[in-house]
Amino acid sequence: MFSMLKGVFLRLRPPTSAFVGMGQDAHVFRKASKKASARRFKGGMQQDAGTADNQSGVRSLLSLRTFALIFIGTVFLVIYINNLLTINSLSMENERLRERIGISKSINAALELQLQEIHAVHNITARAESMGLKARIEPAVIIRTD
Repeated sequence: MFSMLKGVFLRLRPPTSAFVGMGQDAHVFRKASKKASARRFKGGMQQDAGTADNQSGVRSLLSLRTFALIFIGTVFLVIYINNLLTINSLSMENERLRERIGISKSINAALELQLQEIHAVHNITARAESMGLKARIEPAVIIRTD
């Protein structure tokens, strides 16, 4: 690449003023130096063209490899983020279900307590009947003492 730039600069630069006063010989020398620099430039271009082809092949390979690595990294990142979001949603649903289970357990405990109270009253009534006592049909009379 540097030899290409050097060749371009050599071709574009103005002729040197060191040989201005030499007459015909200076003109021949300038033509010869231009041809030599042109040969160097063309040779450098051919060499650089081969190197450039090599470098472009390497660059395309590197860019393809880079693209593949970025693509694979992106896929892994998307999968990782998706897993994190799924875990978070499952965790929140788990907490909601735990709360519902806790509420259900407290309701079951309350219902079991009521069932025991009703069962205790039923047991007392059944034992009283087995002893020959009968339940009153008339409501009880409450006497107030004020």
